[in-house]
Amino acid sequence: MQGKKIVAREYAELADRRALLEMEWPPCRAGCPVHADVRGYVELIARGRYRDALALIMEVLPFPSVCGRICHHPCEQACRRNGLDEPIAIRELKRFVAEYPYPEPLRFPKPVQDRGKVAIVGAGPSGLTAAMELSRRGYRPAVFDCNGEPGGLLATAVPAYRLPREVLRKDTDAILSQGVEFRGGIAIGKDMSFEDLRRQGFKAIVLAVGLSKSRLLPVPGADAEGIHTAIPFLAAANAGRLSLAGRHVAVIGGGNVAIDVARSALRAGAASVRMVCVEDEKEQPAWPWEKKEAADEGVITLHRLGPGRILTDSGKVAGVEFRRVLSVFDPDGRFNPKYDDSVAVSVPADTVVFAVGQEADLSFLDGSGVEKDARGRLVFDRVAMRTSATDVFACGEVVTGPGSAVEAVASGRRAALAVDAFLRGDKGGIPREELPPKIGELPVEWRSKISRGSRARVPERPPAVRKKDFEPVDRCLSENVALAEARRCMSCGAGAIVLEDKCAACLTCLRVCPFGIPVVDGTAEIHSYLCQACGMCAAECPNNAIIMAGFAPDAIRKGIRAALESVRSGGPRIAVIS
Repeated sequence: MQGKKIVAREYAELADRRALLEMEWPPCRAGCPVHADVRGYVELIARGRYRDALALIMEVLPFPSVCGRICHHPCEQACRRNGLDEPIAIRELKRFVAEYPYPEPLRFPKPVQDRGKVAIVGAGPSGLTAAMELSRRGYRPAVFDCNGEPGGLLATAVPAYRLPREVLRKDTDAILSQGVEFRGGIAIGKDMSFEDLRRQGFKAIVLAVGLSKSRLLPVPGADAEGIHTAIPFLAAANAGRLSLAGRHVAVIGGGNVAIDVARSALRAGAASVRMVCVEDEKEQPAWPWEKKEAADEGVITLHRLGPGRILTDSGKVAGVEFRRVLSVFDPDGRFNPKYDDSVAVSVPADTVVFAVGQEADLSFLDGSGVEKDARGRLVFDRVAMRTSATDVFACGEVVTGPGSAVEAVASGRRAALAVDAFLRGDKGGIPREELPPKIGELPVEWRSKISRGSRARVPERPPAVRKKDFEPVDRCLSENVALAEARRCMSCGAGAIVLEDKCAACLTCLRVCPFGIPVVDGTAEIHSYLCQACGMCAAECPNNAIIMAGFAPDAIRKGIRAALESVRSGGPRIAVIS
């Protein structure tokens, strides 16, 4: 691995400091599905510049409040503090700036929309993202949805204890304020056809209809009274139409949706909830933190059992008979459970919810000219983001399969780029995404040199209390805790860059570096995967041959002087240098 070096002329020609940071990405940014500048906004938070941090997030992520609550945070899984102590609480910091009580809301400039109309079918995260991105590019997007409010399954199926509706509305209102029109209560294919859209002047159509139907396994007795599927069950719970007082619930499935169902059943008054899945504890696909929260609230999970038949009494559910699972995946890693039919396990229940997967409802495509394959799925070109119809594109879970909100956002943005290329007549379509190189792992032998600190913990309501209602499970970080957590960030890649034509190989950088990182052989070399971005080498270099990618030492000196002057004048004794 080589240290970053440029010559002074190249540095002088850079338009701004951000170009230095684009030379190499930290793992957190590379791991984010939308490649948000995680290091950048965490550093802004550490400097107390919360509004700027939020603006930076929203450059690529129009759902900061939503993702601050429910994102599966792959950025944290990639954080280089893993293995050192604990990753930065990036999701919680995003939530902090999204929910900070600003005196005025973030304002967005009104885009000039003179490049034609685009219709988006579906107001979930992928559809709204596609619409916002198209609006920013000068188009007039209109989002059609059969529901009366935007948000898709975020609004109807994600439990309110995870995502309060006012939090979702904050993000959708911000999106609509950027030139996006929402037309609710309109079912495309029923109230309006694709030809109607074209006659109204829409130059392209984007399908972002998601996976709105829950699957029901064809087991004997599945038509009994007391059988439910996940999405309608969650929608009823969110609308306050579900009462399970004293009921005994069995949830079939082991994913995150199954956990939402189980925890919602508890909150609707169920006396007991058992979640039964074919996987063992390690194979179960739900996120570890979701499983822990459910277990803390009293959900019992039974593993390696697959439903054989529904037990009934006078046409009503009385329980489920399960078969013992021998294996879940075939030798190629494909889902293909094998059962031991000689072993039957009965679980008593008067309510059974199937949470075994979702599928798209594509019946609205009949007669539209948009093709489906033999299995009823959308025929789709994943490179061009286009269906079989020249002017019809698609994005989100309808083409990617089940995923997270942030992954849907990434898909929606890519669809918008494809529509833009199509309407501009660019036959090359959207270019393949080429990412900058990623900063390497911190070597084990260097980890002892790095200071450690405890990760911030969000305050949670006790399980025995929170499972009785649909109020949020946890609270936002306080300002002091958020500042301390942001300052745990190692600013990976924001450190020293040597201007090799100015370096005199004087060894000053090596002498002052507290980590002993510089290597001087002809000219200095400072490896980015080791540099801790303290700035001492840049400040002390007698020939100004070292620059910092993330900040200018002169700016820090000025900030310190201003802070000290403020203290002398009676200002606060704690200052944030921005």
